[in-house]
Amino acid sequence: ITKGSTVAIYGAGPVGLLSAACAKMLGAEQIFVVDHNDYRLQYAKDTYGAIPVNFDKVDAAEFIIEQTKGHRGVDGVIDAIGFEAKGSILETIMTNLKIEGSSGAALRQCIAAVRRGGIVSVPGVYAGPIHGFLFGDAFDKGLTFKMGQTHVHKYLPQLLEYIENGDLSPEAIITHRMNLSDAAKGYEIFEKREEECRKVILTP
Repeated sequence: ITKGSTVAIYGAGPVGLLSAACAKMLGAEQIFVVDHNDYRLQYAKDTYGAIPVNFDKVDAAEFIIEQTKGHRGVDGVIDAIGFEAKGSILETIMTNLKIEGSSGAALRQCIAAVRRGGIVSVPGVYAGPIHGFLFGDAFDKGLTFKMGQTHVHKYLPQLLEYIENGDLSPEAIITHRMNLSDAAKGYEIFEKREEECRKVILTP
């Protein structure tokens, strides 16, 4: 992501929101955030100037392509959903039967939304085989995939510098601060998307 680039972020949880924060800091011209929780989408729009895309109401990839210059798609796309993505009924059955580790729905959307020669970044967690991975489409478009666990020690010094300089304010997404003994309640609030929860911080 560089100044003037375009990016789509699938998932408006903590990882997706902070991806939007970083994209804005790095000078992205257009930031699309895809989710189906309106309060999360509104926050991304109000705080990071993102273009909200509710995937329950539109085909996200089609909408993103239509909104980019030349209808070519975004320069980069971030799958911040991964394992939690909702797929088809078939994928749900396959996941329950342990035939498939994760739904490929979000990943297919990412491949569709990015331009030719673009980059698909996958910090969202995946486990096991994926049904319907569009390898042919990815090959045809000449895409680059970057994925895996974040290299925390590599990036932490630079991120801390951004925070110290006031360029990034990750604490802005925190909505709930709770005692460690209330961890179960915190997870429940976050999982059920109650109280417009974006991020819970637990302290001893």
